[in-house]
Amino acid sequence: MIQSFWVSFDEAWPQPFDNSQRMWSYDQTVTIEKPLVTAPWRSFGFYALTGKSTLSFGERINKETVCEALEAIREQNPVGRILLVADNYGSHHAKLTQERADELGIEFVFIPPYSPTLNAIEPLWKSLKREISPEIYEDKDHFREFLTETFLRLSHRLSFAVDWIDTFLPDVQKLG
Repeated sequence: MIQSFWVSFDEAWPQPFDNSQRMWSYDQTVTIEKPLVTAPWRSFGFYALTGKSTLSFGERINKETVCEALEAIREQNPVGRILLVADNYGSHHAKLTQERADELGIEFVFIPPYSPTLNAIEPLWKSLKREISPEIYEDKDHFREFLTETFLRLSHRLSFAVDWIDTFLPDVQKLG
């Protein structure tokens, strides 16, 4: 039997100053002061329903950095076929990306346009940004380390993909 890995793939640009948590008070206005640390890189997330999740970084999102991200996921998952659920971003469809994916044994499964809710990684990004929000970071290296550790910890939860699994894989044996 050929082993297959289902992986949800997406790019994001989480920042240390994202404020997805709100505070309120009856008596006074609540303010949160944080040093302004910015992250110049984009994050490439691989949320593996089976296999190992990875998070890689690139200064921009283009076909070359997507190919580097594909190499990182293959490195973490060296055996088996990888089915990569992704959106229709142009660099995912680029000839170079598709050729490199074929060489690595990775097959893209594209979700319909304008339907991010069909990508199982989206709830993970939302939770990640929520955990980033209250923290204070010394510098961009500290933020990158926190981002990686948090992404990998959250990616162990299949709960982000439960609806996706029930909708698209109802007849497949339970993953895990």
